[in-house]
Amino acid sequence: MIGADAAAAPLGAGEAAFRGYRLTPVYLCITDAERAEVIAMWRDANALRNLDVAEQRSREVVLLVRHAASGVLAGVSTVGLKPRPADGRLLYHYRMFVRPEHRQPHLMRAVTNATRDYLRDFRHPDAEPAGMLIVTENRKLMRPGLKRLLGRHGYEYRGRERRGLDVWLVRF
Repeated sequence: MIGADAAAAPLGAGEAAFRGYRLTPVYLCITDAERAEVIAMWRDANALRNLDVAEQRSREVVLLVRHAASGVLAGVSTVGLKPRPADGRLLYHYRMFVRPEHRQPHLMRAVTNATRDYLRDFRHPDAEPAGMLIVTENRKLMRPGLKRLLGRHGYEYRGRERRGLDVWLVRF
């Protein structure tokens, strides 16, 4: 929903609200207009420079995060399906981007948890993912307090990957 009336509009099926933001699921049903908006957001924020990667990832959007009062696209969560090295079962590989001017306390947690909850209940048409994998590309998320917070929310710490980034797993 775009426009000033977004704040007053009732939440749609599967939507969630968090402190003035609307989290709208669009996984596997994102429109071309929404994809273009996502790509423009990444380009404007200099978040994804490779247009081919942006095109592909725009098809993997799970949640659109909109500032409810303005309707501005504030961020997205995305997932790609990848096999788990241990047993080959598929996992959702999670990523999130929120525009710097919209980053506020607990919004990251709300988006991550809403994505997890949505995907846990989602019946993928071509796969049966065993859970969601998070690689903390933002090193601020590797701080002890944030690690404890992720643990309290059901994320299992799996160690560090080859680049030294923390890896988290939530099983479905």
